[in-house]
Amino acid sequence: MQISLSGPRYNWLPVLVLVIAIYAFVNLALPHSPISGTLMSYVIQPVMWGLLAWLILASPKYRPAGKLSFKSSIVQLALLIGFFQIVTYIIGGLHSGFGKSPYSFTPPGILRNLIYAGSMLVGMELSRAWLINRLGKHSMVLVLGLITLLYTFISLPLARIMILGANVESVKYLDSTCLPLLLENLLASFLAFLGGPLPAIAYRGILQAFQWFFPILPDPSWVFKGLVATIVPVIALVVVQSFQFERVNPNKPRRRAKEGTFPAGWIVTAIVSVLIIWFSLGLFPIHPTMVAGGSMRPFMDVGDVAIVEKATADVIREGDIIQFREEKVTVMHRVVDIIKESGDLRFFVTKGDANNAPDLAPVVPEQVIGKVTHKIPKIGWVAIVVKGLFTG
Repeated sequence: MQISLSGPRYNWLPVLVLVIAIYAFVNLALPHSPISGTLMSYVIQPVMWGLLAWLILASPKYRPAGKLSFKSSIVQLALLIGFFQIVTYIIGGLHSGFGKSPYSFTPPGILRNLIYAGSMLVGMELSRAWLINRLGKHSMVLVLGLITLLYTFISLPLARIMILGANVESVKYLDSTCLPLLLENLLASFLAFLGGPLPAIAYRGILQAFQWFFPILPDPSWVFKGLVATIVPVIALVVVQSFQFERVNPNKPRRRAKEGTFPAGWIVTAIVSVLIIWFSLGLFPIHPTMVAGGSMRPFMDVGDVAIVEKATADVIREGDIIQFREEKVTVMHRVVDIIKESGDLRFFVTKGDANNAPDLAPVVPEQVIGKVTHKIPKIGWVAIVVKGLFTG
């Protein structure tokens, strides 16, 4: 049976099915097959992406949304954006250090990596451009969002996605890997919409070339990486949108942003998203904590969110509600007594307002995380309900 992409109505469907099928085969079938990992990674995957690229190239052409006369300029702009993003990573490395690349730099190793990364890049960007230019003319914003989510998902290992949970490591992974990939794919999708696959290949290609073929790579903190890899693509979206508007309408003054444009508010959204993640992890002097039990009723109940301020033992007074570590969990109870030992050593006797007796063991200063300064009633129920939907 021959797969045709020339049908007038559903010519996008075979490409979508093939993209999903490749991801499913690589993540579900190959890990359980007797095929060696080297053969799987460096032969089978490139062949599958290469066949998809050949299928698209052998099909009728399509016209990107942007004018063809501007395509070379969009490609140059995409390369400049990728280069700028790499420079920001290097600047981060100057502060946090550099590390040796994990990839092989022998001639056979470089060739294998080139085939592996190149075939995946070309296959993904040709299919992305095919899908977005056939669907995006109807509802650009919706299609951009869906295509961005699809290509972000297929860029992540399924095994890693399945172990995400409510822990610090998962939040770090979301901030340093998932969120940057989401913004990278959003920019690549917009470039593909305007200029076809070449601008997207140019932007993502320069990033991957740096990652795969440089022997020394910057090793920035996950905080810096998450910030740079999020903000740079968002700023680039605004720049590309402005560039495209000026080229298409050189004599027309800019007015209020229409539907489908990328206003500067996206920058604010990206920054706020990153700051929320940092805030949740306690990188600021205060952080939120959801109340999961009823030991502090009636002052705090299940679903409330407590705002905890970092505090040392010497500023805690009787009557304060403190958050402290107890084995592998954190507890928020009220200080009902302070035991002073020789010198400045202090121990805190704590008790839940709803409990009949104080906690068995006093809290030592090393256990103290901070003290509760404010509470937001019931807002945490949103997280509880969402978690319940996924966990049953």
